[in-house]
Amino acid sequence: MESEPLEPMLPPEPRTSAAPPLWVWALVVGLGAVSVYAGYTAMSAKQLYLEGEHIRTDLAQQRDRLKANVADLSRQVEQANRSRDEVENALKQSRANTEAASAQIADLQKQVSDQQQQIAELQKARDAAEANAKNAETHIKAAKDTAEKEVASLKAQLAAAQKKLNQALADLKKEREQVSPVPMPPPTSVPPAAVPPAPR
Repeated sequence: MESEPLEPMLPPEPRTSAAPPLWVWALVVGLGAVSVYAGYTAMSAKQLYLEGEHIRTDLAQQRDRLKANVADLSRQVEQANRSRDEVENALKQSRANTEAASAQIADLQKQVSDQQQQIAELQKARDAAEANAKNAETHIKAAKDTAEKEVASLKAQLAAAQKKLNQALADLKKEREQVSPVPMPPPTSVPPAAVPPAPR
């Protein structure tokens, strides 16, 4: 197909027409106002959308921070509960140890009291034994003194009896010599009796 020759484009001829009516101008102005209002509304809506997105992002970040804070608080609460349980267990153990120590102290105090009572009784018994020993020593000393005096008296009596006996023998010898001139064997003197030793 052969191409048709291009005709030069000429500007259209101006047309002379009458001025449009007033309602057309009002419609154009109304449409312009509507378009301006629509543009403003669109810009406001976009601004509101951007602000909403920013707020939503901030809320999401705050929600994440709150979740992290809640998780951290939960961990802290759990750790605090564990610490509280450990402290309660330690307090229970401490109370049990305190009760056991109190029981041991009471037992030791009772043992000390019993031992002090036994010591007091032993002290009394020792004092009584010392008093009895002193009394016995006094009695023994008095008995020894009495025995020594009796022994001395017996010795004196024995010496006097021996002297009398010797005198009697001598007198008897003289009488025999006077009665018969026959010599008589000398009389044997009676040995003194053995004196018992003094008790010590």
